Amino acid sequence: MDLQETQGTKGREEMSLPLIVKSKLFWKYAGQLDCCWYLGNGDGTSVSKQNAYINDMDRFGADAITLNILNEECSTLFTGEFMNSPWHMGKVNLFTNFVNRLKARRKAVVIVFLDGPPVSNAKYPFFKYLDRMPSFIEIATKALSPIVDGFILGIETNRYFDLATVNAGVGLIQKFAVRNGVKLPVGTHECSYRIPANADFIGYETRNHPVTQGDSTSVATMVGEVNTLVSKAGGKPIWVIESNSSEGAQAKAQNRAMAALPGVVGVNMPM
Repeated sequence: MDLQETQGTKGREEMSLPLIVKSKLFWKYAGQLDCCWYLGNGDGTSVSKQNAYINDMDRFGADAITLNILNEECSTLFTGEFMNSPWHMGKVNLFTNFVNRLKARRKAVVIVFLDGPPVSNAKYPFFKYLDRMPSFIEIATKALSPIVDGFILGIETNRYFDLATVNAGVGLIQKFAVRNGVKLPVGTHECSYRIPANADFIGYETRNHPVTQGDSTSVATMVGEVNTLVSKAGGKPIWVIESNSSEGAQAKAQNRAMAALPGVVGVNMPM
């Protein structure tokens, strides 16, 4: 991504941080474990599935969602080549109508632009067109800022972007993430202790695998990880987006303990 010359927005006078947030990345649909990342426009999503997720949010008291737009295996908003073909209006409308229904149910919506790393034989390739990404981010951020509550550059960006690129990407989004004079928060999602200087908040994934190791990871281990991140964050708020896919007692104990930490402003439900 040719963003190295982009500077972060300095002195953001006003901000509407997605805080304090209770998000729910994982849920069960038709008896199967699923996640909310791709519910907006991913292959296989539908209005009925989207509505079922909103109901699941209500059931667990979740008030925020993270929605991905681009994934090389399952998500695009184009009929063909990335930024070189018409918009897929069916998917655009499916996405924006979902956002509007979420807002009608008083949920905070945080957009996650991309997912990676790049895959071979991609169904919806965009990494090979990263020179077009700044234009896409500008268009999408301007279009979505009137209705959403914040933005994240990408899912697990530590796996495919260096820190300079993450900083530049966040800074670019910040230029356009404004609604009625209020500068919307822009952050990251990483499984690392990196702290992008431009980020308004740090979205974190704990180091255990959320599905296969979530319940076997001790409360103390997760708390220790997040405390380490807080100590490195320089006062930036921490949102633990991804930790354990379970809805059981261990996940609740983990989330309650992390939510109690100074500097933590969001956790993954349930509690």
